Amino acid sequence: MPTELRFDIGHPWQGVVHDENARWLGGIAGHAGLFASIIALTRLIQALFPNHSKLLPDNIMRLFTRPAGLIPASSRCLGWDSPSRNSSAGEHISPLGYGHTGFTGTCIWMDPEKELAVILLSNAVHPWREDKKHAYPEFLRRVCNAVFAGSEP
Repeated sequence: MPTELRFDIGHPWQGVVHDENARWLGGIAGHAGLFASIIALTRLIQALFPNHSKLLPDNIMRLFTRPAGLIPASSRCLGWDSPSRNSSAGEHISPLGYGHTGFTGTCIWMDPEKELAVILLSNAVHPWREDKKHAYPEFLRRVCNAVFAGSEP
């Protein structure tokens, strides 16, 4: 499926890294997100949750999932992002939650306390990247709020 219609090249992008910075670096860059199927992402989440098979030691997981403090008042961790005010994770994710969003609209938020996750593999920049700015951020918050609030007693 194509990502964005590109009038400057006369056709939609398909099979091309969408992120301009990653494309400039040859198509592979750590910040460009995670490219995987829903099944692979579900397995990853299950392996990252407590009481399941551990991929990384607890101290490393804490480093990757807690705000790094490299930029004052930033919610960014070394490996993920953490919930913050007006975050796409919504208001019902626990403070220990972490996740990542992508330029084209993909999103993954995990709450290890509730052992719940939201995976949204969407294409919010089709047909144009400006479309993502309108209703998508609020839609994503509503999805996360519905999932994470549904687990509260």
